[in-house]
Amino acid sequence: MKLKYLSYILLAATSVFCACGEDDEIKPVTLDMPHSVIGVRDAMPYAGRKEIPAIKDPNMFIVHYTDMNGVTYAIEWDKDQKTQRWAAYTMNNRNNTKGWARNNWAGAEWKGRMWYSDPFQEDSIIPSQYRTTLDDYKGSGYDRGHIVNSNDRLISQNANGQTYYLSNIQPQMNKFNAQIWLNFENVVHNWGTSLRSDETLYIVKGGTTQKTAKVPQPFLVDTKVSLKVPKYFFMAILKYNSTQQTYQAIALWVEHKASNDTNVQSYAISVDELEEKTGINFFINLSDDVEDKVEAVCNVKNWNWGKYTN
Repeated sequence: MKLKYLSYILLAATSVFCACGEDDEIKPVTLDMPHSVIGVRDAMPYAGRKEIPAIKDPNMFIVHYTDMNGVTYAIEWDKDQKTQRWAAYTMNNRNNTKGWARNNWAGAEWKGRMWYSDPFQEDSIIPSQYRTTLDDYKGSGYDRGHIVNSNDRLISQNANGQTYYLSNIQPQMNKFNAQIWLNFENVVHNWGTSLRSDETLYIVKGGTTQKTAKVPQPFLVDTKVSLKVPKYFFMAILKYNSTQQTYQAIALWVEHKASNDTNVQSYAISVDELEEKTGINFFINLSDDVEDKVEAVCNVKNWNWGKYTN
């Protein structure tokens, strides 16, 4: 479903960029350092990447990347509600390799300090009046749930560390985050780590943040916390084969509640259906004819569900 606009806000801090290649990756240079960009001038080179949905004015468009490994992920941040609208990233045979492990954080040095557990931290690129904080989660009863899966970004310490910015985190019930959401994450991770050399996954994940005809109440009503807690969570996945020049897409949609359902396949819908539910326009950088075709189809037989099916 195509809308002919993208909007951005704010001017960016000074940064240096490499041009996007045909595979939508920022080409690596010499140092593996974490970086972030936001806004009109600096974010523009990333706007045409296949995984980036339409951005709702006046939200913030943020890209986290490292020089060595390219883009870690991009997000749309709703300043007024202090919540992430979506996070988008890719998986392919260049960035799904392992150069780091989650248990390496115990005693690790990163960004000028020592870490003795997972490096959850505020996203300093978001102005303080618009960002979520560690104190927001303290005593809230909610997990700090990853949107971009930490396990999908093990290529380096820097890339993995960026997944712990609170801009990549949504409040989730523990028996959702550690159960059915983990099952969803495992399915997509398995897809991303079993790709052929000529295949790429374009992934968009998030929680509901705006009213739509299909979802009139996007948040759980919880007066005990200041956090906006999504009522539903989703994933939109596009797979591209560069040799055959073919695309296929699928989406996953789940209510935010305690569940350990392992039949992830049963939550599959088309991307068109997901757009109606979320109000987000996915995969706008495909040509109109390709986008219209792949977003209308939900063929579960095209995807390997492993043990996550009946």
